[in-house]
Amino acid sequence: MHKLFENMAAFWGAHLSNVIGIIVILLAGVFGSTLAKTGFGLLMRWSNNHGHKFRAAVLGCLLTPAVCLIWGLVTYFIVLAVSAPLKLSELLNILPVILKIFVLLVTAWASLRVVAVSERAYPAHIWHKHGKTPDPMLVDAIAKITRILVVTIIGLMILRILNFSIASLLAFGGVAGIAVGFAAQGVTANLFGALVVYLDQPFKVGEWIVLPTQNVSGTVEHIGWRTTTVRGFDTRPYYVPNQIFNSSVVQTPPRMQARQINSIISIRYVDFDKLARITADFRAHVDNHKEIDQSLGAMVYFQQYGSYGLQILVWCFTRTVVWQDSLAIQERLLIELGQIVRRHGAELAVPISQVELTSPSPFSPPQPPV
Repeated sequence: MHKLFENMAAFWGAHLSNVIGIIVILLAGVFGSTLAKTGFGLLMRWSNNHGHKFRAAVLGCLLTPAVCLIWGLVTYFIVLAVSAPLKLSELLNILPVILKIFVLLVTAWASLRVVAVSERAYPAHIWHKHGKTPDPMLVDAIAKITRILVVTIIGLMILRILNFSIASLLAFGGVAGIAVGFAAQGVTANLFGALVVYLDQPFKVGEWIVLPTQNVSGTVEHIGWRTTTVRGFDTRPYYVPNQIFNSSVVQTPPRMQARQINSIISIRYVDFDKLARITADFRAHVDNHKEIDQSLGAMVYFQQYGSYGLQILVWCFTRTVVWQDSLAIQERLLIELGQIVRRHGAELAVPISQVELTSPSPFSPPQPPV
């Protein structure tokens, strides 16, 4: 027993400084993480109280990576303190490399968190400050490009730390890119298609688009790097590859200047003598209609002799581009034009068949005797 106590005393005497160092490091970690939480909390409360909600959101997303960085450094110094007396030379050699990679990964994590929070909170910040929201497509594009840059830069720095030659990787990529290019033509085309959509903005998220060649029509829900999600009016989703937008026609109806009314109103042939007056009243009514955009022109003309009626063309544009509102305007206009026909004592033409009998019908009732 006496020998055991002597061995323990010798061990603690030889490594007492290391044990004290580990305790100090742990206390420093506790103090540092507490200080970080307190400091970030104070800054977040100050930002919220002064109306800087965007700054508070960014600070909030940086707190967790900061605490992880502190405890990562604590772990590094503890392992360093333990490895030195145990003469773990191999571990001591790779510890600086591990520390550098850890710091880079935490930096990348924090950067990606800031990008994600900024993507959500920045539009509200701009609205609160300037009274208008930024273009959602522009915000989404900047966020995606920033993520790619962060991952690429951090990845190259980690490869540099691991002694990978960047020049050799680029040279290998140039040779292998030819082979990979043939296999990834669709992926590359989709990426360029997404880039074209972000730059030219033929449509935005939330807009109604029509792809005539693809027989696709609906509202854009999401624009990704590979596909664009379009929700059809029957609620079915369409996942359109972005490369289609490089070569196909895209219609964006919400961006039209006005909605067109193109109708044919037919009146009976027996009302031919009233045709000129009806057409003139039609023209005057359309020209003075407050919901018709006269700047785009309006035409009301007797067009042709139809198969069952005299056809009058009514061609004009509504002032609104909202589909439901334009349909309501068209409904009111057509009812009003029908009332004009009635006021002239005429009737709208409908397809009917008229049979003329040139000889007595065999089914006619017998005549009574004289």
